[in-house]
Amino acid sequence: MTPMQTLELTETNYHRLLKRQIRKSLPPDLAEHPDIQDFLLAVNQAYTEYQDDLSRMELILEQSSGELFKANRELSRIAQEKTEEAALTSKRLEEVVGSISEVLVQLDRDGNFTYLNQAWESITGYPVSASMGQSFAGFFPTAEAREKVTEILSQETEGKEETLRIYTVGGQEKWLGVSLTPYFSNGQHIGFTGTLADVTARVTAETKLKSYTRDLERINAELDQFAYVVSHDLKAPLRAINNLSEWIEEDIADMLEGETKDQFRLLRGRVHRMENLINGILSYSRAGRMKTVKEKFVIRGLVDELCESFSTKKPLSFSIEGDASMEIEAEKIALTQILQNLVSNGIKYNDKDEIRISVGWKDLGKEYEFHVGDNGPGISPEFHERIFVIFQTLQARDEVESTGVGLAIVKKILDEKHSKIRIDSVMGVGTTFYFTWPKNEAKDI
Repeated sequence: MTPMQTLELTETNYHRLLKRQIRKSLPPDLAEHPDIQDFLLAVNQAYTEYQDDLSRMELILEQSSGELFKANRELSRIAQEKTEEAALTSKRLEEVVGSISEVLVQLDRDGNFTYLNQAWESITGYPVSASMGQSFAGFFPTAEAREKVTEILSQETEGKEETLRIYTVGGQEKWLGVSLTPYFSNGQHIGFTGTLADVTARVTAETKLKSYTRDLERINAELDQFAYVVSHDLKAPLRAINNLSEWIEEDIADMLEGETKDQFRLLRGRVHRMENLINGILSYSRAGRMKTVKEKFVIRGLVDELCESFSTKKPLSFSIEGDASMEIEAEKIALTQILQNLVSNGIKYNDKDEIRISVGWKDLGKEYEFHVGDNGPGISPEFHERIFVIFQTLQARDEVESTGVGLAIVKKILDEKHSKIRIDSVMGVGTTFYFTWPKNEAKDI
């Protein structure tokens, strides 16, 4: 039934009942009076307006209820989606935490476990559920490890790291990298958070490396001793040959003539060359391995001292290029050895009437660069690598006496420093050697 039909029925009932009451209560002439009729019409109009307002209110209420129901249904859907998303996120977070190889740990103030992820069981074999509430220190078998744990837990202001030995459920020895930091709530220290990492592989590698280092140091010491003994034993007969040749020459001096006398000089020259080669081998074997103390020094002072130590029959001049006040911290002996060999090489093989040597340095930021140049004959490109091989020389030893060890020593020292050397040469004009020197050398193990 529509609102209008309800209104019409109500109006019909209303008029019938109202007229009956008027007839019963008023005289007939008064009941039919026009004023009474106007009154009835006014009442009817008011009642009609009331019914219209009520119908509109019911319609609005019905529409509002529908919208509210739709909104409530949408909110329910959104709440369900968010609940599912939160559950999925929580599950993913649990999977991520469970897949972490490090143990995420939380301890109370007394050092008992209040949180552990699955990595604890993966590393130690102890179930997470059974470990909760247990004392962290109780899982370490040695008194030393437990004391270190106690020391860590005594820190209430800053974190600390330790490497501790632990045994798994199966009795396997492992090493844990322990990193714990105090945490607070409302300004009160309530426990510790941190990580426990399985560092067994690292500790094992470090132990092996230390063992290898000790063995290497022992072998190097034995090699040094061997080289010294061998060089001494080889030099002894050489000196004997040299002395015998001198004695024989003295005894038969009146019988020696021309070619025979030259052969005796050639014999002693070969003996001296052999002795120099032995010394060169000894120097090469020690190059780069003999650790010297680092010291601070001004480069210009080192170069000035070096230049003053050279002398030759030909006129010799030096050109110094670099910051005169630059100070570095390095192994002075090793750097001096390199510069000395390069300068000596530039003088020894120089074919000019007047020898000119240049020495320079500059700061490249992460490293230094040095150069040593000469005005000699130059070095052909095909020999730029070969000259750094031990005993290799570009001229016959009868022309220029040389062991061919100097540049090999230079290369070996620079290789130890992870530095580089290069050559810039023009045939007939000269050669310049450039090499780098590290500012921060790798620390010895």
